[in-house]
Amino acid sequence: MKKLLALALSLILLISMVSVISAEKTTKVIYIGGTLGDAGIADATYEGFVRALTELPIEGQFIELPSDPSAYKATLLDACDTGADLIFTSANNGMIDEVLAAAPDYPNIKFMVLDTGLTQEGVSEVENFTGILCSQNEVSYLAGYLGMKMSATGKIGIVVGVEYPTLSDFITGYIDGALAARPDAQVAVSASGDFVDQAAAKETALAQILQGCDVIYAVGAGSSFGTLEACKDSGVWGIGCDTDLAAQFIGIDDKQADCIITSAYKDWGTVSFNWIKACIEDPNSVPWAGVAEYGIAKGGCKLIDNEIYQKQVPVELRNEVKALSDKIASGEIKCASYFTMTEDEYQALKASVAIK
Repeated sequence: MKKLLALALSLILLISMVSVISAEKTTKVIYIGGTLGDAGIADATYEGFVRALTELPIEGQFIELPSDPSAYKATLLDACDTGADLIFTSANNGMIDEVLAAAPDYPNIKFMVLDTGLTQEGVSEVENFTGILCSQNEVSYLAGYLGMKMSATGKIGIVVGVEYPTLSDFITGYIDGALAARPDAQVAVSASGDFVDQAAAKETALAQILQGCDVIYAVGAGSSFGTLEACKDSGVWGIGCDTDLAAQFIGIDDKQADCIITSAYKDWGTVSFNWIKACIEDPNSVPWAGVAEYGIAKGGCKLIDNEIYQKQVPVELRNEVKALSDKIASGEIKCASYFTMTEDEYQALKASVAIK
């Protein structure tokens, strides 16, 4: 009888210990990102990651992607083998295919990829994966409208790093907004080759400026600084992307800051934080095996309204842009999207506004 009582007490003690351990278990989160300091998606997402480390019961690790894309797979698999609970990264560095391939082999890990295209193949087949897309076509519509209204020539440009579906959605929204501002709008569309080479981006932007473009939309992560430098040197307007690109130049290079009239801000930090929080508190609220879209209405994106914007953009035009933003948020304006077009329709749209 004493042995049975001792065994029962031991079992109760063991169950209690397991319960305590389970209750105190922290969630391990890994963010695999591009090089910090890009003033783009890597920096913006890292801000949300740091916020999660501060406010949520998690332990975290940041892993910088190697410069060689052929090493991405090994980097991801090494992260998966660390005992992580949540792993997230960004599609714009080419990681989406690696994550979709690896996720089924690690069913106990939840994966998320920022900037996943709405038409990304294979998403619906992976139950422990979700993609998140901030509606770049909506904020780019506002950028295109603003750019065309600020243009004296009726010609504006956009320089992307590499053209893939999400970047094509930037381009589509930008052209759509430009046409809303001026039916005979002309828009130069160019890719500089990657998201790092500032010299190549500058050369690409200068070529557009020689064609008569007097507003250039820089959508190239770190390479965008080259595009914006071309704008400064040529005395034309620039529009940044992802973060407030003018802010870091104020008081340091005011000529550069003053030419960046706004930036198309995508709130990757808040989106990433909210995903981590949802995974901890209510995993069933996450749209697994799908892509969640956050537009202007949900706070996923907006045009930056800072001191440069208020100084350089006339108040009447700022009011017009605000009214357009409200109409997009309410659904009154439906912005064109690459993801609802055929490839032929997309090519025809670009051709219709080509510089003459």
